[in-house]
Amino acid sequence: MHFNWRRGLGISLSLSVVVAIILIWKTLDLKALKNLGLLESGFLALAVAMLLAAIGIEGRRICLVANAMGGKICWFRGCAIFLSCTFAQLVTPMGMGEIPALAYLYNKSGLRLGASLAAAIVRNFITKLVYSAGVVWLFVYARGRVQFGPVTNELFTLIALVFAATLFINAAYVLFPNILEKIFARLPRRWRKGKFGQWQQRLEVEASEFAIGLKIMWAKGPWLLLRIITLSLLFWITWFGLLPVLARGLGVIADPVSMVSRQFVLTLALPFIPVPGASGALELAMAGMYQGVMPKAVLGLFILCWRLFTYFLLLILGGISALGSLWGSPRANEEAFGSQAN
Repeated sequence: MHFNWRRGLGISLSLSVVVAIILIWKTLDLKALKNLGLLESGFLALAVAMLLAAIGIEGRRICLVANAMGGKICWFRGCAIFLSCTFAQLVTPMGMGEIPALAYLYNKSGLRLGASLAAAIVRNFITKLVYSAGVVWLFVYARGRVQFGPVTNELFTLIALVFAATLFINAAYVLFPNILEKIFARLPRRWRKGKFGQWQQRLEVEASEFAIGLKIMWAKGPWLLLRIITLSLLFWITWFGLLPVLARGLGVIADPVSMVSRQFVLTLALPFIPVPGASGALELAMAGMYQGVMPKAVLGLFILCWRLFTYFLLLILGGISALGSLWGSPRANEEAFGSQAN
């Protein structure tokens, strides 16, 4: 798949800025803002610190996943990989560029291609495990406390079912490492001729390395996997924790459970929005979801602040990291990987 990231970046930025301006224009009330005591700088500074902490936590998780596969990536490199993958996610429709970018950067950092893909899938699987806890919590505990309306509730149910299906597919790859090898082994022998045969043989080699990488990770015991899951949980707690902190920075004390629940539903829906970065659609969805939670006078400003921290800043930092990653030289530590695989 060839996607023009410059076009995606232009579409994403344009839609996000235009919709944010319209929302502020429609909702901003200067008199009401003065009464709310707008812009408490201490909380806004805390939001910046939380964003940096989230980047650091995710960078550490990326390191642990790679190192579990036999690679060796430092914490700073892990942070750069996270920012680069986030950039790829934000400039491609439905975030489709994230996993290929992560696999590519893992490979560029020294992991073999099959192990790089395995590491990317494991990271995605663990994220889905954490998400599944949120889905269960919303279905079981928060249904009586958090009401989204009949349309949104039905939509959330549908999204949760699709999410469960993708989680099952991810689990099949992670829990049964040899599944790719078995799939390629069942292909007809007549397909093994010519260029297609060469391509298939290359895929079989990568599938074997995929299985080896997962076996190395499982061989290191449950403690490493528990650390990775804990870091993933800390990342999302910090990420969603930005919501009440930003609201407090705008002088509003809102129910954090209600805010996080609504944003979690929107986060689950992001892969279904066919616009780079979900720009335009996400801002409009937040405007609808946060009515009654945030005062109308600051609703547009709150959405702009959220997108500033979780979109614009990450887009800038991710773009810089992506350029640095593309210009950097690949590492050659495949011997270490091979020795551990044996």
